Amino acid sequence: MILPRLALRNVLRQKRRTVLTILVLVAGYVALALAGGFMAQTFQALSDGAIQGGFGHLQILPKGGLEADEGQSLEHALPNGEVLATQLRKDPAVAEVLPRIQFMGLASNGTRSVAFLGTAVDAEREPRFMSTAERIASGAKYPGGAGSRWISHDPEAREAVLGIGLAKSLGVTIGGSVTLMSTTPDGAMNAIDVEVAGLEDLGLRELNDRSLTVSLDTAGTLLNAGAARSRLSVVLKHPEDAAKESVRLASLTGAEAYPWFELASFYRQVKLLYFAIFGFMGLVLALVVLLATANTLLMSVMERLRELGTLRAVGMQPRSLLVLLQWEGALLGIGGSLAGLVTTLVLRSILNAMHIQMPAPPGTSHGYELNIHLVPLVYLGAFLGLQLVIQVSAFFPGLKAARIRITEALRHV
Repeated sequence: MILPRLALRNVLRQKRRTVLTILVLVAGYVALALAGGFMAQTFQALSDGAIQGGFGHLQILPKGGLEADEGQSLEHALPNGEVLATQLRKDPAVAEVLPRIQFMGLASNGTRSVAFLGTAVDAEREPRFMSTAERIASGAKYPGGAGSRWISHDPEAREAVLGIGLAKSLGVTIGGSVTLMSTTPDGAMNAIDVEVAGLEDLGLRELNDRSLTVSLDTAGTLLNAGAARSRLSVVLKHPEDAAKESVRLASLTGAEAYPWFELASFYRQVKLLYFAIFGFMGLVLALVVLLATANTLLMSVMERLRELGTLRAVGMQPRSLLVLLQWEGALLGIGGSLAGLVTTLVLRSILNAMHIQMPAPPGTSHGYELNIHLVPLVYLGAFLGLQLVIQVSAFFPGLKAARIRITEALRHV
């Protein structure tokens, strides 16, 4: 225990230098911890948006359905999709199955026609697991969105929810009528009139300008779909098993199954971008910490040459001097990390309590509230990372201390 005690006395000897070094470590720790919390918030928001935006935890598609281009509605579909959904609901790992039909067509207000991307969903089951309420509530904030609601569960109702951009292009509001035109699987053109039940904000301008949601019954009438479904969104009881369950359900159904993160390309791209940005930031911080700590310990060695020479003269081995400097670095790292942890928790609480509104990211229609997450693994990783950098920075001063000659050290002034 003598080496740790000596190391502690040496660290406390130069208080000003120690404090400045610890402040550098605190700054590095806080930057890494807060950045990790911000990344966790972003990834959580993107994953929730993808899962609750329609992907579910995994999706079941027909063979080749992911790469194939549809020339007409339901050209590549699960022919007995509704029957398959009923069977999958009995699976012990499945919480719910949400059938979907994806189709394209023209929406007309009588004087103007606009192309749309349509999605047909189960009007009753969809709101239980997807973020329909939030999207409808956001759409209600726009002109003409007062009284916005979800489509009716009544099989006879012919209603639609329009993206706010599409509704603006058509000049329709809640309660207005729109004619939908699309092709059936056999290539015939069909049209039906629907009432605008609500407006929704999907967060992306491109989607808001083209999106349209109807019930499966309405799409069945328009497309003559029968039991065919474009895909099945599966909600699992244990979301962490998405990758494993996708393999099992693909084998069980004879179709293709993909976990949500393989389909959410935007999520993957943002994740790679953030890792690159914050990884570079982490390297810069590591370099700053390494230089600051190495400078502190090297100055400590140069000022204590006679002391180190005396220790060697009374029998301390060179390896022990190297270990002594490692202990000094470790104590600096522990002190800086503990102070950094306290500072991080305080700053996180203050920033979250301020309810800061972040600007809308490129391509999106609205911003979001900053909410830095508490991520213990990030805090542990920042501590271990700083400790590793400090041990590396302490190695070279320790090596210099271990190599000093006793006679030269004792003559040093």
